[in-house]
Amino acid sequence: MGYSCCLIAGVGFGINYLPVKGIDTGDGIFFSAVMSVGILAVGLVTGMVLSSPPGLLMPKFEPWAAFGGAIWMCGNLMCPYIIKLIGMGLGLTVWDLSNMIMGWFTGHYGLFGVQKEHIDRPRENSVGLGMAVLSLVFFSLAASFDAKEGGAKMDTTDETREDAWNSEEDTASTAFPASVGSESDLEIQIATPAPQTVGKSIETKKTPGSPQDQMTPCQNSDTRNFAIGLNMALVAGVFFGTTFDLPTALMEGRFGDDHSGAIMDYVFSHFCGIFAAASAALVVYSAVMRERRYMPRRMILPAIASGILWGIAQVAWFQANIDLGFSVAFPIIGSLTGIVGLIVGMAFFGEVKSNRGRLWSFVGLALRLPGVVLIAIST
Repeated sequence: MGYSCCLIAGVGFGINYLPVKGIDTGDGIFFSAVMSVGILAVGLVTGMVLSSPPGLLMPKFEPWAAFGGAIWMCGNLMCPYIIKLIGMGLGLTVWDLSNMIMGWFTGHYGLFGVQKEHIDRPRENSVGLGMAVLSLVFFSLAASFDAKEGGAKMDTTDETREDAWNSEEDTASTAFPASVGSESDLEIQIATPAPQTVGKSIETKKTPGSPQDQMTPCQNSDTRNFAIGLNMALVAGVFFGTTFDLPTALMEGRFGDDHSGAIMDYVFSHFCGIFAAASAALVVYSAVMRERRYMPRRMILPAIASGILWGIAQVAWFQANIDLGFSVAFPIIGSLTGIVGLIVGMAFFGEVKSNRGRLWSFVGLALRLPGVVLIAIST
């Protein structure tokens, strides 16, 4: 059951953003709020069907479990801004890394009220985790090389530049909505010279592609903003990695004996916390932005579908944590999500087109697949 839930969760998280692929999600606030409606619907069904009360009775509402869900949403709301500051590839790598390590440490050492787990083969578990973590670096390199070569091709003519600005398609991973400012978008902005630069180059008989006019992402970005984005990605990953702690501590009796011993009894409360945090963020966003808020109606149904897929995957992760433990479930699900996202992106959306990108992707897979096997056999 535990490994089956890992598979369901890995596939679910790898494809849950497909319904909004190619749709401009803007700053992500409205998307997250609508997505939480689909998540809440899954929580409602889970509470009626999979919880311990007989019939279709709902389990007791647990505020602390809801707070755990709100923690996850806080991290999720940070992701679009993180991507704008440091790019898709690095942002995903950093928050996936901190998420995976946080979950592993929580179970391995019994942190934040979660009971310390026993691993039959701790060496295999640690080596597998290390291989999964190292593979994240190569996946990030693959995304970086693919974005650079894609940006270079888009800079060949003025016509392709104009198409690049107007298109909603990019080469971002399916692990997050594609339109929220990926590294390829950053490359297009850097590779496209400003009109003032073009005018000066004509006067001085220089070409826009000369070394004086070209800027690398690191040279063009502000160091302070990069540091902020990096730290925000680390914090977001910590939020993701601790979202299960409060429901699990409640189930294990760390808050007293008057709480349920079935993990499915906490799913609805957890998802209510996600919905409440997203709704609060939407209210604040609407009050601040007013006429400038981005809330397209065509995003509603795809975002709800995305939330349903995510909710199913999260329910499976709840069960996997109980059957296998945090130190096994977190690395396996985190690894499977990246593998599924890479396969879907390459097979259906033409992502990772560059030769170097594919090389680094295969190196990442060569590390991640045996890492998953080592983690799986460690329990």
